[in-house]
Amino acid sequence: MRKTTNEDNFAAGRVKRGRAVLVGYGLDDSDGHVRYTRGAAFELYGGSDLAHVEMQKRALIIQEEIAKLGISLDGMTYEQFQMVQDIVERVSCE
Repeated sequence: MRKTTNEDNFAAGRVKRGRAVLVGYGLDDSDGHVRYTRGAAFELYGGSDLAHVEMQKRALIIQEEIAKLGISLDGMTYEQFQMVQDIVERVSCE
């Protein structure tokens, strides 16, 4: 008997795929406060107050840019992934 693989389970609908999101981690937290923000296309964890606010601003810009292009992070093509990567790089340098 053939062993069932993850791909078999996904194809048969036995495993639910998670949602695709951009993830941001802030590593400069020094006040012990736990910060977490979740958006339609992102999840942000940690960071100082200032760093977390900056991550939020950039994540919202990226989310808006992705929406303008009509791209969904779930099931995107490689070309669409490259477009999102370009947006992330541009916004990260602002």
